Amino acid sequence: MERKVVLLQPRTGEWDIAGIRPPDSLLAVAAEPYHAGYGVQIIDQRTDRHWQRTLRRSLKDASLFGTTSMTGPQIRYALEASKFVKENSDIPVVWGGVHASLLPEKTIQKKHIDIVVKGEGDYALCEIIKALENKEELDGIKGLYFKKDGVIKRTGDRPLISDLDNLKDMPYGLVDLENYYGFDVGMGRSITLMTSRGCPFRCAFCYNTVYNKNRWRGMSAERTLELIKRVVFDFKVKSIYFQDDNFCANVKRFEKIVNGILKEKIEFVWGLLGARVNTLSAISDKLMVNTVKAGCKNIDVGIESGSNRMLELVSKDVNVSEAITLNKRLSKYFEKTKYTFIMGVPSETEEELLQTVKLATRLSEENSHVLPLFFIYCAYPGTKLYNMAVEYGFKTPIKLEEWSEINYETAYLHYPWIDNKRAKMMRNFEFSSMFASKNNEYKIRSNWHKVMARIYRPFAKARFEHNIYQFPVERSMVRILSRALM
Repeated sequence: MERKVVLLQPRTGEWDIAGIRPPDSLLAVAAEPYHAGYGVQIIDQRTDRHWQRTLRRSLKDASLFGTTSMTGPQIRYALEASKFVKENSDIPVVWGGVHASLLPEKTIQKKHIDIVVKGEGDYALCEIIKALENKEELDGIKGLYFKKDGVIKRTGDRPLISDLDNLKDMPYGLVDLENYYGFDVGMGRSITLMTSRGCPFRCAFCYNTVYNKNRWRGMSAERTLELIKRVVFDFKVKSIYFQDDNFCANVKRFEKIVNGILKEKIEFVWGLLGARVNTLSAISDKLMVNTVKAGCKNIDVGIESGSNRMLELVSKDVNVSEAITLNKRLSKYFEKTKYTFIMGVPSETEEELLQTVKLATRLSEENSHVLPLFFIYCAYPGTKLYNMAVEYGFKTPIKLEEWSEINYETAYLHYPWIDNKRAKMMRNFEFSSMFASKNNEYKIRSNWHKVMARIYRPFAKARFEHNIYQFPVERSMVRILSRALM
């Protein structure tokens, strides 16, 4: 009987009900073993309500179990699955992803985890599979933390992958693409795609400064166009949401991709998750026009704050005036422009938070296509702002499962600089910003969720613009609905 590798995508949290993106990180690490002839199965807790039943069946002929996690709720769900595996089999459990890479020593200490991959796992996972299959030692595989005879061993850091063009195609056949979407622009099948990794900028809150060491690496424009054509022609994809942290970091590459889409007449629509104020400001009007002609409907920009002091504190390297100027320019091009803002950074004052709300409101008034979203600061280990958070009284979680509470929705509970009033304000802005704008619907897949969002919109708009944070019963309703659909 062929032995297979089982990979599990953990749930993310309450907002899984709004729409689910493909498990790109698992598809990426599955590519090497899949193309090498190994059996690979992906189980997704977000789409399989009976994932335990599925997993139990899969363990009968599995040789290895792997999972991934960001800092936050995914840790809790990944731990639940890892415990389940150990209770029903004796196969090794491998963890990878951002959190395991940021804190590998803490992660490997957990009872139900045997191996941790620090950094990119594209090649590491296949190397582990081959070593276990051949009963070889793991010591020669870089980037690992593992247990041997009760002792934790470390093999040294694995270099970042320099040439992304050599990575194997992601095996989309391992998942049902109908269960996923990138964003909803009414154009049929929609997925996410990543064509570069990392970011060269120095934002003090971003895990990229640690995980990718401030390096940006991109596939060539030619390879990117190959990937686009593959999903559009072979998998009938109509829209792509590029999840690169900074798709436009290399403007020449970006221009080649745009021109290539136009030249080869690839018919699809697309959006960008990662773009910066200063990078977009450097793009010519001609390239902006061509970007829209090539099918770009949406662009996401991290603005972070309406306070220049806060922007300087988080090393954003832009100012409020530049954001206002860019917004007016973008209003001429894209159907949807999402701006993200961060609240609760150490030393942020109430006045500075309200300045951010004022800026978001102004940007929306000056550009009718804007969707402003607010998020609570999440303390990623090893970042510059994390060290500042510790100085302000943040107590580092001791146990792995405690890190599941450090996320965009509940992290403030662990920040002593956030008083009760500020916490209520931030929770109100975070929740109401998701519904206050009519431009939020392309982020929601379910039609009836869109209807509910429309009904709630005027109330959300009032809460957001007038800072009405009392009696937030809506949040409890979403939580109840989310649990009912788990």
